[in-house]
Parts: sequence; structure tokens; C-alpha cells
Amino acid sequence: MWTKLADELLDHRKLFAAGDILGHDGPAIALGFYTAALLWSNRQLSDGYLPAAIVRSFPHVRRPIAVAKALVHAGLWEEKNGGYQIHDFHDFNFTAASVRQRRKADLARKQTGRRHGKRR
Repeated sequence: MWTKLADELLDHRKLFAAGDILGHDGPAIALGFYTAALLWSNRQLSDGYLPAAIVRSFPHVRRPIAVAKALVHAGLWEEKNGGYQIHDFHDFNFTAASVRQRRKADLARKQTGRRHGKRR
């Protein structure tokens, strides 16, 4: 699975707003944590939702909930159902349902090819 990142994220004002809250190296911390969350979400097919327990378990920073709160304050994440939702996740990433559907179609295509003796 691939995760899409807009190249303007490097200097996005919301990233720097979160970084201001985090202090020294804040923008880099915010960028890294935001990216780790996107990767986790796509791997788990969570549609951009991160349970708080998962965020707390991220080993990438010392205080993951503090970083999460900074991302919320900056508007990159939203607090939702005891966790966090990545803002506008589906503007750049596939839905879990579409990924599952594509995987199912790929599997069916491959199985059909095998039954007919086709190889790549």
C-alpha cells in the first residue's frame, strides 16, 4: 500500500503552527509524527482514524499525546471517538473500502489467470 503526501506539506502553515507549540525542532517532530500516523492509518485501513491507545504507543517521540494535541490545535488532526482523525484524509488517500475492493478484484484476476495457465 502507498501513502500519498503532498509536497507542500514541507512548508505547510499548519505544520509550523503545530511546531510552534512543540518547541525546539517542533516542525520536524510534527512532520515526522504526522507522516507516521498516515503510514499507520493506511497500513491498518483505518480511514485516517487513530485510536488514542495507538497514538500513545507510537515510539517515534517521547510525548506522543502532546504531539497529537499540537496537531489537533493546528488543524491537522481532529479529536474523535476517543482518538484522532487525520483532517481531510480522503482528499489524498484511498478509502479502506476502495482498497479492499481493489485487493479483492486483484485476487480474483490472479486466480482466474492461474486457472487458465497464464503467467506473467
